[in-house]
Amino acid sequence: MLAIAAFLVMLSPVLADEEPKYNFASAQGSEQIRVVPGDENWVVIYFYNIDGNRITHITLEISEAPDNWEVEIEPAQHEIEVEIGGAVVTVIENLHIEPSEVLSEELEDVPEDMVCITIPGRGYALAKPAHIVVRVPNSEATGATGEIVIAGEAEWLEQSGSASIKQARDFEFSVTVVSEATDSTETILDGGDNSGFSIMRWLPAIIAGAIVLLGAILIPRLVAKKKRGG
Repeated sequence: MLAIAAFLVMLSPVLADEEPKYNFASAQGSEQIRVVPGDENWVVIYFYNIDGNRITHITLEISEAPDNWEVEIEPAQHEIEVEIGGAVVTVIENLHIEPSEVLSEELEDVPEDMVCITIPGRGYALAKPAHIVVRVPNSEATGATGEIVIAGEAEWLEQSGSASIKQARDFEFSVTVVSEATDSTETILDGGDNSGFSIMRWLPAIIAGAIVLLGAILIPRLVAKKKRGG
């Protein structure tokens, strides 16, 4: 972890002399959320910076959600102080991502506030997660659905400390309210196959048919025997 931090510190002055490269890279852990009434669940958005050479400052806001649901973003927006061009400026953000390298294998010693994610076709990268926490009220009916949209904006500072460029992106999630039952055991209530359940269903008809057949055989014999005896 210390080695990574030291590398990023040494890397910053070098990157400052390069032509600016801005990178707003992200990955959604899932686009589907299932929540039990009166409970909460969450999804995650990962942000990484393997193709840029400037720190990416990211702000996230809830732009769409059902009125009676609670939605929170963690980490929340907060202020940080940044020194750039010899001046200290204040930036409002949820999180920021420093430039890093593509990794050929998954990193074991990951900084506390980061995770190591897979980048398809490239390898691995260090990323920071933002959690979207969704709570629905007890009164919400099972089967109800809702859409949540998180508006993300990335910005990069120039020498004066002002934002030199910004980029926006929306993250959409579909939420379904589900029953709190967790038993996944499957029970057939009305079988539609030709197995034992079908045999049991037809058993009364089979017995009735056997009785009729037996009667058709025995009754004529009894009548004939009675005539002979008479």
